[in-house]
Amino acid sequence: MKAVLFFAALALFVALALGQNGCVRDDSDGQPLCNAEEMTARLWRNNWDPTAYWECETANTPATYRRCPTEGMFNGATRTCINWFDWEWTPTCKPPSRV
Repeated sequence: MKAVLFFAALALFVALALGQNGCVRDDSDGQPLCNAEEMTARLWRNNWDPTAYWECETANTPATYRRCPTEGMFNGATRTCINWFDWEWTPTCKPPSRV
């Protein structure tokens, strides 16, 4: 019985550590290396600057730094620049090439 409780607690810990969407926490700037999966999405959040984002232009090369227009902040969920008033912080996640 103790083993079952231990493994249940361990599974819960792992699930919480990975987050609901499989996100791996990222303390870097979030710049992707633009592998095949990242070329499909093209635009990626800059984890250090909410007014900027990364754009994958060429496969297997680091992404290019881009800025949102004035009063714009990058929304990682929609991958677009939105008005700062509508922006909400979300946890930072590593791009697939950095996991």
